[in-house]
Amino acid sequence: MSELDQQFHEAMCNVLLSIADDKLFLGHRNSDWTGIAPILEADIAFSSLAQDDIAHGGAFYELASELNGKEPNQIAFGRNDDEYLCANIVTKSDEFNWANAIARQFYCNVFDFIRFQRLSKSSWSPLANLARRICAEQAVHVDHITTWIDHLGKGTDDAKVRMQEALDEYAPYAAQMFEVPEGIETLFESGILADQGCFFTEWKEQVDQIAGDAGLTVNVEHNPAVGARRGQHDEDFRRSLNELQEVFNTDSLAAW
Repeated sequence: MSELDQQFHEAMCNVLLSIADDKLFLGHRNSDWTGIAPILEADIAFSSLAQDDIAHGGAFYELASELNGKEPNQIAFGRNDDEYLCANIVTKSDEFNWANAIARQFYCNVFDFIRFQRLSKSSWSPLANLARRICAEQAVHVDHITTWIDHLGKGTDDAKVRMQEALDEYAPYAAQMFEVPEGIETLFESGILADQGCFFTEWKEQVDQIAGDAGLTVNVEHNPAVGARRGQHDEDFRRSLNELQEVFNTDSLAAW
């Protein structure tokens, strides 16, 4: 199915924007490490991951643009605070603590890999095709972050303690990723999105396996309270948004 009935446009836009916003802000946060990551290889890798995430976000903004008729850059940079649907974990400051950055990336990368796997089964072919393409790239992200979790979990006592503390600190924010975008139920009921069982259970099994192999634990409970995916954000989000909108607000009609 290449055409989506008008009655599903709003719900689908909510899904697309939740993905695009997650990716844009995560990429923006990771770009903060360019030039200052602990080792050269990590610096290059994190910069590459940031570019991937921002590009993935752009692809979903373009798809949303086809449904709501708005210009992609306007969607990405020109909305009000309460119109962004990203989970707060992607905007939470890591305070330039490498363990925090790894914990955030770990939770988000596994989440996105499973999310794209599931969306690749959509009956709406533009979404399925895009998700399938990005899923292959997301697998690389998961492989990279798995290596870091293993490296730090099996490293010195100090490294293991810092990594476990970071996983615990970001656990409540990880739970919030599973808040569903408004109207998504109609997409499942209509068969546009495929019901493939509990998303959280699948995610938890994968992160538990990766962390457990490194001697670490993931203490995340399934408690996705209503909030960020309905536009309710914290101060870290507002600071990130101000940074992202700075150039756009100077000249919103400039070619990018």
